[in-house]
Amino acid sequence: MSKATKDKLIKAAIVLFAQNDIDSLSVQKINDAAGVANKSALYYHFKSRWGLVEASLNHVLDPYTFESMILLKALNPHQASVANVVDALMKPMIKILLSENGYYALKFFARTISAGDAGRQLVAEKLSPIAILSTKILLKVLPDSDPNTISMKILFTFNSILNIISDHGLERFWPTEVKDHKAIGLFLRDYIIGGISYNHNISHLKK
Repeated sequence: MSKATKDKLIKAAIVLFAQNDIDSLSVQKINDAAGVANKSALYYHFKSRWGLVEASLNHVLDPYTFESMILLKALNPHQASVANVVDALMKPMIKILLSENGYYALKFFARTISAGDAGRQLVAEKLSPIAILSTKILLKVLPDSDPNTISMKILFTFNSILNIISDHGLERFWPTEVKDHKAIGLFLRDYIIGGISYNHNISHLKK
């Protein structure tokens, strides 16, 4: 079976998984959306439904992790700022949103996280290298910070970026005059930078 068939299944799955429960979505519906007549194609290429989930997640996250790592590695830890690190995490995510079916890609990403520990483990494994390098840089930028605090703030950064830019719409009903998505993105960036920069000592939690 051809690589073209494999690619069709991945692209169809991303859109469908973004809109449906991963475990209950039928293989037949994925085949129909992909225009694949062979009912065994999914199992031939991916072995299982979760094999397809993992391949689809790789399709979404590999470009993100690649670009984010390039931006992070280009930073000089002794000259970098919190804003530089946030941009390295945020800009590649926005790039996904602006790509073809980018909205569905990010919704699928978010749904994978909410699909149980199997999905969370896949996402954590993909994002861990970025999280580790981001934490290392930020500990140089903010030398008085606790490594666990910074690590958790990186996790919150991923969650904030993903959930807000992939699920916009509430602002249309919020008591604010800010409706422009670019402005909202800037406010989100400032919010994350402020949260990371605030130094809160968690030593009392270890007692």
